[in-house]
Order: sequence, then structure tokens, then C-alpha cells
Amino acid sequence: MISVLKFTIVWCIFNILAGGFSHLNERPSSVHQGAQCDRASIALNFYHDGMRLFYPEVHENRCKDGIVSCELPLSNYLSAGLYKAFGPNEKWFRLLTFIFFSIGMFALFQLFKLIVKPNTAWLLLFILNASPVVLFYAANFIPDASALGLVLLSWFLFFKLFIPHAYLPNYKKRVFTILFIVSISLAIASKTTCAIQWMTMLCVLVLSNFKWTKIQLVAQKKLALSLFAAVVLPIAWQLWAQHLGKLHNSEFFILHIPVANSMTEYWDAWHVYLANWPTETFASPLHYIVGLSLLSPILIKRYIDNNLWYISIINTIGSFLFMAIMIRQFMYHDYYILCLLPAIALNWMAVASAIVKIKSRFWWVKLTVFVGLLFALKVQFTYGKNNLESRYTKGSYWEQSQQNTSAYTAFKNKINKTGINRNNCVLVGYDGAPNNILYLLDLKGRRINRDFNDETIKVAIMQVNPQYLISNDSLFTRRMKPFFKGLKPLVKEKYLEIFEVEY
Repeated sequence: MISVLKFTIVWCIFNILAGGFSHLNERPSSVHQGAQCDRASIALNFYHDGMRLFYPEVHENRCKDGIVSCELPLSNYLSAGLYKAFGPNEKWFRLLTFIFFSIGMFALFQLFKLIVKPNTAWLLLFILNASPVVLFYAANFIPDASALGLVLLSWFLFFKLFIPHAYLPNYKKRVFTILFIVSISLAIASKTTCAIQWMTMLCVLVLSNFKWTKIQLVAQKKLALSLFAAVVLPIAWQLWAQHLGKLHNSEFFILHIPVANSMTEYWDAWHVYLANWPTETFASPLHYIVGLSLLSPILIKRYIDNNLWYISIINTIGSFLFMAIMIRQFMYHDYYILCLLPAIALNWMAVASAIVKIKSRFWWVKLTVFVGLLFALKVQFTYGKNNLESRYTKGSYWEQSQQNTSAYTAFKNKINKTGINRNNCVLVGYDGAPNNILYLLDLKGRRINRDFNDETIKVAIMQVNPQYLISNDSLFTRRMKPFFKGLKPLVKEKYLEIFEVEY
């Protein structure tokens, strides 16, 4: 209990200093866009329309139903439960995500301590935590952060249940096995990327049956049964999601592999990723050092703990293959890297297992590594903190909100007073993503993107027959007039206006 309390205090202090708690509450520019609003939309619809876990719903519902196929909406559903208890405030969703993430980081801290001393474990943990992409999404609506927390917990339990340790006893109680199964099962169901971790564990189990690998495991049969049990829920949910997709003809969330149309397109995706996102994971020049460290186990195999060597190598290969297959998703989604971070953590453990074996007369090598970690933390912390603040600073390159939330909140309050609510069908524009405006106003209907041609707009109107039109751009209003007999102005707030549609 004392270690948990100590970790919580230090962990919270570090995140406060890094600015990780600064966006728990809404800001005028709170980066509500795309996937973030989509996930927040599911939680809000659970809250309003019933806690129906098997029927996730978004606001852009074509005025029929907004039920969508997606990965297990675990954090969305639990957040809706918090909304029921404390009111529909986004801070509960953000806080829940941060709790899931923090549980995983506590587990990772315990993992590091199996190899290195606590001070070094703290340094490694803080370097990872100060990653710009981690700081931003650790308290957000994206399920990747919650899934990362769950999968890190499963790795800790894997080591404590099935990997022998020279000085510490393995866990024996059944509750830890159940927790291992539940954590990795929920992680995979919430984010399919986490299946890489399951595959690594399975590969280690299979290879342990070959004497030449010298892999040592405890309770191999229990591990096999646990891994089998862990995929039952993810497979069942994927089948259900495919059913929802066919029944409701909806796929807001990608459940397939986005194949490039040509090799040129494929390599362009890699170029876009490498030009933008590596330094959002680790500050320069740390991203080069971390990248090279992923290759180092190949060169120093004889010095690394044998079990850790295989685990690290397999996980690194699996993560790279996943990136190679899904690179088109990595182009514009910085958060996709979150569920691949275990490869880096496991690599650090493998390299650390070699460093701790350095003989005492080479103390200066260990000291150099420790000082290097201090320097890395300073660089990472400074860049991560500044980057996080820039994501909420209007005019910054990294601030990519498509809407100003304070303006929409004021507009929403005025709309509610007119009696217009979620039971009405609205047409909104311009919006670059399906659920940005609709979620912020908590209304259902259809959005119009600036790039839609007249035929696409005409089809959308015919499909939904909107009662109201909401505009955030005078050009949009003028463009929409020919599609209706008339537009009767009702409410105006700055650049936002709602019209009653006349046919």
C-alpha cells in the first residue's frame, strides 16, 4: 500500500509539472476534432439513450440511427456511467482514461524494478511519460491510452506469473491469472493493435518448447490456457462489430487494413509519418537513440537476459510489421504509436539487463548511462511540456482544433432555450469530420464538409430531410439556400446561426 501511495504522489506531481492535468477541464481551444469527438460522442449517446453496450452510437445518425461498428467501447461505456453519477462533464472521461493509463504505468514501473534500481526505473518511466504524444492523449477520449494501460498491466502479470526470477517468487494466486486474462483481453478488444502483445507471449510460449532457445517459463500449460481464454472476448466482439456494420451500413471506425493503391502511395505514407511523428514520440535527438536501441539486442545478445531477449526481439519485429501493414493509418494519426510503446519499454528492459551485468570496475559506464538518462529526461520533459501547451495555443502549428468549444457552448445554450433538441434532425456545416459540431451541440443529424459537391449535398438532404440547418460560415449558408424553399433565422451567436428549414 505504501509503494502504491508513494507512486501515486510522485506520479501526480510529475504530471502536474509537465502539464498533464491542465486539460482535464474544457479550454476554449480543446482540440475537439475527428476521432476524439467520435469517441466522446459514443459516451454521450450511452448516457442519453441508455447504457446499451452492444449498440454504440454517434451523433451523425442519418436521422435513423447512429449505431456504428467499432472496437469494444470500454472507456466510453464506463465514462457514460460516470456521467450518470456525476453529470455529463468531459472531465470524467479524461480522468478515467488517465486512471487506466496510470495503472499501466505503475505496472511498468514495477517491471522496470525487476531489472534496475528504483531511481533508474523512475527515470525510464518519466522519459516515456514526458513523450509529447503520451502527455496529450493520456487524459483524452482516444481508447489507445486506456488500452496501453491495460496491456502494460498484462505484461507485468505475465512476468510475475510465467517468467522465473532469481530473487523474487512468482505469483501463485488464481486472482492474478484472472486479472492477466481480463487485462489483455480488454486491451485487445478495445484496441486491436494490442494483439501484438498477445502474439509475442504466444510466440515465447511456442519457442520455449525448443531446447535451443533456452527460454524458461513457469506454468506453461496455465499460460497456454490463459492466452486462449484472453482472445475469446476480442474475437466475439469483432464478429459482433462486423454484424453491426452490415446491419447498419456504418463504419466510422476502421476495422480493416487500408491497402495502398500503389507502391508510390505506400512509400509516400512512410514519408509523411517519418516527417511528422517520430519527434512527437521522443524529442530530437532522442528519437534516433531510441530507434537505434531497438536494434541493439541483436548486437549484444550474449549479455542480455535470454527470456528478455526473445520477448524484446519478437515484440519489436511484430510492432514494425504492424506499422508496415498499417502505415497509411499512421500518416495522420499520431496516437497510433501509443499501443506500440510496449516494444520500447521491453527493449529498455532487455538492454538494462545487460548493463546491470557490467562489472564493478567499470562503474564509470553505469554512471555515464545514468547521467545520460538524466539528460534525456530533461530534453524530453522540456519538449513534451512545451508541445502539450502548444496543442492548446491558438495559432500554433500543433493546435489543430476545428472548432472553438466556448463559442459552441454558448450557441448550444441558446439553441436549447428554443426547444430544439436531440429528437430533431439538423444539417450542419462546414465540418471536417462527422461528429465535431453535432457532438459539441449534442444534436443529431448530418454534417456537410467543405469538399462535398452539390450532388453529395443533395443526396444527404434527401436522405435525412433536416428540420433545421446550422451554419458556421456565411458561404455555407449562401450555398445551401438553393436546396430549400426558405431558411428562417432562429438563433445567432457570433459566426454561428441556426435556421428553420422550409420545403
